[in-house]
Amino acid sequence: MGLKIKKSIKLGKFVKINANKTGPSVTVGGKKVKVTVNKKKVTASLPGTGISYDAKIDGKNKKEK
Repeated sequence: MGLKIKKSIKLGKFVKINANKTGPSVTVGGKKVKVTVNKKKVTASLPGTGISYDAKIDGKNKKEK
């Protein structure tokens, strides 16, 4: 088991900024829908249902020819 340290700061009722060793993330939402964005992916979930969707963020700019 590794040591994990996480810090969360609430900004109002529906916005939370999270910081851990992998970097910061922002969570927006409440009990019905939650969206989390960090530097690697975006996650949308329905809390309590087990349903979620992850989309990887590609930092490279691809030019189509």
